[in-house]
Amino acid sequence: MYRFAFLLAFAPAFAQDLPDPGRRVIEEERHAEQLKRSEAEEKRSWLVPAPERKRDAKACEAARLEMQMYCGAPYSPKSHGMRCAESRAHYEQTC
Repeated sequence: MYRFAFLLAFAPAFAQDLPDPGRRVIEEERHAEQLKRSEAEEKRSWLVPAPERKRDAKACEAARLEMQMYCGAPYSPKSHGMRCAESRAHYEQTC
């Protein structure tokens, strides 16, 4: 019984200051938070597109020939292999 009275007496001391769930966020505050988030996103360096590379015609042609050699005709069994996928990825990266 004394424990229960102790808890009732000191319970307000352990209460946290939580925001009122019925409080509505003011439009200006929400807009300011949105601006902060957008500025932070713009600062991220990985969002900047990579610079354009010059296309090497010889390398592109070599990658195309390699892809034709490893893939063969479309929908053939060769065209579903791992070497075909690797050569196709190399061709797309090169050209």
